[in-house]
Amino acid sequence: MKSVRTYLCFVGLLVLGLACAPKVTDVYKECVVNTDQTTLFKGHWPQHPIPLAVEAVDFSASELVEVQAAIEKWNDFFDSSKGFKLYLTGSSPLATINSGGARVTRGTVCSQTIVTPSGFSNSIKIYKTRSGWTYGSQVMALTSLCPVTVSGAQFRNLVAAVMEINYQDYFSTSLHPDLQSLVVHELGHILGLDHSCNGAGCTDAPDEYRSALMYPALGFDGTIGRVKRDVGMNDQQRANCLY
Repeated sequence: MKSVRTYLCFVGLLVLGLACAPKVTDVYKECVVNTDQTTLFKGHWPQHPIPLAVEAVDFSASELVEVQAAIEKWNDFFDSSKGFKLYLTGSSPLATINSGGARVTRGTVCSQTIVTPSGFSNSIKIYKTRSGWTYGSQVMALTSLCPVTVSGAQFRNLVAAVMEINYQDYFSTSLHPDLQSLVVHELGHILGLDHSCNGAGCTDAPDEYRSALMYPALGFDGTIGRVKRDVGMNDQQRANCLY
């Protein structure tokens, strides 16, 4: 079995030769934060549902099915745990737009908030980047967030975000990650979760962290990406703390 070292970083994901998480069917409704994970939150959105959108020219019909399935993984969890769907725009969790012009990137995303007192003024974009990827060839996807400190609040407020997926070095090449696994991980970042561990903290990480959807690594069997699509216990418990 050949492993390929690749990364999906959060401002995107690490991809290593690791076993996939077992499917979790239980829903955990409590907020539980382990002592070594107290700093692994980026903030939360002060309002929801959170609107998501893709460019009409980016994704094929089959790819859109995978992106929508990833959104529903989180929607199903929040619906069971909290009684609401976190990601929703009207009757659809994903809007298709034809915006034209310059795209939102990590460098420009924080230039304008999309949160207003009455709701969202714009949607969070999910982009396919076919060329000009500048975040490193090992980075499969990058989610960038804009948190704002609120006096006296436990978590910072998120006011803008963007998800960029690397189609320059993946998908169009010999390496084919599982798109749904990648997107459901990045959506965990969009809602405000950091990885289940970071840096040296992942070296001897417990199974609970390594099996989490938000563990900073995926893997390949040869050239095919491993599947890791389910929101695990650690992911659920931490997400419950944000909303």
